[in-house]
Amino acid sequence: MGFSDAEAQILAEAYRGTKNPVAYLDESYQAPDPITAHRSTFYLFTAVIVAHESMDELRDGLRQIADSNWWHTTDALQEPRGLAATKDMLDFLAEGGETCVVAHQVPVDSSDHDAEEARRACYRALGTELAAGKPGGWDPVELFVLEKRNQSNFRNKDAKNHKELVREQAIPRHTRLLQTSPSIERLLWLPDLVSAAYRRTITHSDASSELFEIVKQRVHFINVTP
Repeated sequence: MGFSDAEAQILAEAYRGTKNPVAYLDESYQAPDPITAHRSTFYLFTAVIVAHESMDELRDGLRQIADSNWWHTTDALQEPRGLAATKDMLDFLAEGGETCVVAHQVPVDSSDHDAEEARRACYRALGTELAAGKPGGWDPVELFVLEKRNQSNFRNKDAKNHKELVREQAIPRHTRLLQTSPSIERLLWLPDLVSAAYRRTITHSDASSELFEIVKQRVHFINVTP
């Protein structure tokens, strides 16, 4: 993958600094809303763990399936061919050796209006498990690549959540979090895919609700207590 700007160079350097698999993170959630209080609330944080030797193959395959340098699963599912393309991407992921880990909180507390507390809880649970590794599941992860949120105050919250884990020695001191855009790292499409597919099992009853079955066998769940 070609890296051209400063942010991409930082990511490339981080890849060179670890031989361990890299975890790509994204989320999906439904926060409390007084107008639609009947809706189920949830927060899920998804990681897809990728070995270095698989990165280029995955990037190329995702690009070919999307026939574009841009992808967002929720938007794609609104398009005529979106369901088929999403199935193809999930099939492509399921064919490989990548492990998916989902930290899932149900429900989101009614006072957590922006779901930031749920996000923090899910990130703490996910980060701790990723860094520890799981025999027969995945090797310890030293680098987390998270889809960067648009607002700086939210990015600062994510950095703070990670630093808390380091300070509390819940994860090793050398474990890094980098926040970047899918336009820089296409592998961030992977947790977006898995998050969207699992979300649909909760929020939809159409054909898209069955998407998660494609990758279900590759997913480890972490249940987070509200």
